[in-house]
Amino acid sequence: MPTQTVPDQADIVIIGGGIQGASSAYYLQKAGMSVVLLEKDTVASHQSGRAWGFVRQQGRDPVELPLMKACIDIWADLERDLGADLEWRQGGVLYVAKDDAEMARYEKWLADSQPYDIGTRKLGRAEVEGLMTGLASPGVGGIFTPNDGQAEPKKAAPALAKKAHDLGAVIVQGCGALGIETEAGQVSGVISERGLIKTRIVICAAGAMTHKFVARFGRRLPQQTTRGTVIRTKPVSPISAASAVVDGLGFRQRADGSLNLSDDINTDIDLTLSRFRYAGDFWPGYKANWRSFNFHLDMRFIDDLADHLPGSPAADKPLMGRRQTTALPNPKRIRNSLAAFKRLFPHIETPQIVDQWAGDIDVTPDAVPVIDQLDTPKGFFVATGFSGHGFAMGPIVGKVLSEWITTGQSSINLDAFRLSRFETGEKRRPYDML
Repeated sequence: MPTQTVPDQADIVIIGGGIQGASSAYYLQKAGMSVVLLEKDTVASHQSGRAWGFVRQQGRDPVELPLMKACIDIWADLERDLGADLEWRQGGVLYVAKDDAEMARYEKWLADSQPYDIGTRKLGRAEVEGLMTGLASPGVGGIFTPNDGQAEPKKAAPALAKKAHDLGAVIVQGCGALGIETEAGQVSGVISERGLIKTRIVICAAGAMTHKFVARFGRRLPQQTTRGTVIRTKPVSPISAASAVVDGLGFRQRADGSLNLSDDINTDIDLTLSRFRYAGDFWPGYKANWRSFNFHLDMRFIDDLADHLPGSPAADKPLMGRRQTTALPNPKRIRNSLAAFKRLFPHIETPQIVDQWAGDIDVTPDAVPVIDQLDTPKGFFVATGFSGHGFAMGPIVGKVLSEWITTGQSSINLDAFRLSRFETGEKRRPYDML
């Protein structure tokens, strides 16, 4: 999909080429709108291409379940609709409880999710063993959602963007958004690195940079990042079609036998000057879960300091920041993942790593995204803050934004995702199962 020439006008400009932006481009172009998508790097080059690949309803904050229940149906047909291989595998998602305390947390979530009828069921030890060939630590049981699945993050957003392009959307890579123009309280254009694009509607799906766009209009979006490390291995003998979280390890096995592994116990947080901007909003979460956070003072602090210096590329283009990600995989997370896998599946030789990567996961204080339209200026929509579980939700977010823009309302109630919850003193803790 080649980078295209930037037109001087469009019905809609989308900022960000992750899965939210690519999905929005697909659905809006399909609805007959003229769409321009701007991506400062390449499509899916940031977190949307660096996720685990779980497509799950299981374990989510209940406010997200209506969206994800609808999204599972989209995923089931998405390869056909896009004419692309997404490595979709609907083998379910399994969480194994190591002890009674963890099982109690799962049972609470089962009760909270009951009204949404997503088909999750509680399993005993024997049922867990039946789903995971050779698992040495089946714990006390678990929970399982059979119609959840997995897909390949490196393929999904590019396939959505390509289909949007085939339908007529303009996909511009290597071109960031520098500003938003308004007239009489209405969006009137986007200033891109390649010139002004006149438009009355903008979707800002710029990941962790979105709060900067929002702040230009006097609104407040507390947003930070965490760094996630993932490895991919050579194929091993068949284990399961279910994606799973077991005793601190998150993993999924592709149809070819290769594995994605990630340490699910700890979270890496890189200390930067920018992190202190919303420290107060995130402090309760840090305090309650301090054992799971690992703070790092490293080169990213120096990079961020340099980005604040006058004349630096990032300072000259503050709404863009750095074009490429600087997130590096944490060697400790890699060692932990391999050790956990060997402990859980001792009959399998330690798998050989063929790829490793890290991504910056944009998070909100309550770990729930913002999907909203600003009151002023009209025509400015936001889709961000998916807190590490946005890859799976990408297709439905694009669909409901398309509905909202083309018909004036979404088919799914989005009140829980309004931006104003961070501005009116509402206090909502992250759901314990996320």
